[in-house]
Amino acid sequence: MFSRRDLQNRRTTNRNSRRCGYVFSGSTCFYQLITKTRKLSMSIQTELIHYQIGKKTILSDINITIEPGEFHVLMGKNGAGKSTLFHLLSSDTRPSSGSIYFDGKPIQSLNAKSIAKQRAVLTQNPEINFPLTCLDIVQLGRFPHETSDTENLDIALQSLEIVDLLDKKNQNYNTLSGGEKQRAHFARVLSQIWEEPPRYLLLDEPISSLDLPNQIKVLELCRHLSQKGYGVFMILHDLNLASRYADKITFLSDGKVFASGPPNEVITEEGIQSVFNIEIDVIINDNVNMVLPKLNKIGVSV
Repeated sequence: MFSRRDLQNRRTTNRNSRRCGYVFSGSTCFYQLITKTRKLSMSIQTELIHYQIGKKTILSDINITIEPGEFHVLMGKNGAGKSTLFHLLSSDTRPSSGSIYFDGKPIQSLNAKSIAKQRAVLTQNPEINFPLTCLDIVQLGRFPHETSDTENLDIALQSLEIVDLLDKKNQNYNTLSGGEKQRAHFARVLSQIWEEPPRYLLLDEPISSLDLPNQIKVLELCRHLSQKGYGVFMILHDLNLASRYADKITFLSDGKVFASGPPNEVITEEGIQSVFNIEIDVIINDNVNMVLPKLNKIGVSV
């Protein structure tokens, strides 16, 4: 995934990133600009997904595609169906009707281990109640792979270094801060998809507990991975960060796909008002649509 030179050069800054206007320190692996993207026919694809609980419809006629080489962000109001769709794509839940295909094959026809070699999943707030170290958590990502203990340890240590937790490797996981726990699990899924693409990374609000520098660092890394040929699918709530980093944004509204496409096409004043029921101004900065809520127009009264 990353060269030794990337990991050894620890204090560099990037002033030429095409989509990010921030400058901060970190491993060069976060900032490498890839000019050539692999064209791959593989994908995770849903076809007319429908999901309901009892008589209540949660998702209806969902068609989305997660492609290698693409950073795909899923957005919408609370209760729009984002987490349900994420669980369906993660194989935690089966749809009431419709199909999910993994690299062209029905996902239910594949065994869990073979999928785990190609797809890593980071859910919200994963609970670990055992006395494991930070390094132990990251090494769990290597469980599906038939690689040596030495190689698995090396990959886990490199993953910890990428998220700046190498100095915490022997610390009890349960004594880490909330943000450190989230970074440890991010390192775990990185170690799981360490081999060459095409592979897939599914992330449910992976920056919710992180400070701004670490939010930017994770998003830079996700963009780097997509440029290398990995498929990255993320639930995110920050419209401006999504607009700056995503290749594609899909909006869910009332359990249906409202819009899906490049950020500059789907982040519009009319679209945001329809999905979130708020009035905004769209300001174009460096060819990126940025959202600014209108004062006294957010439906709050005192």
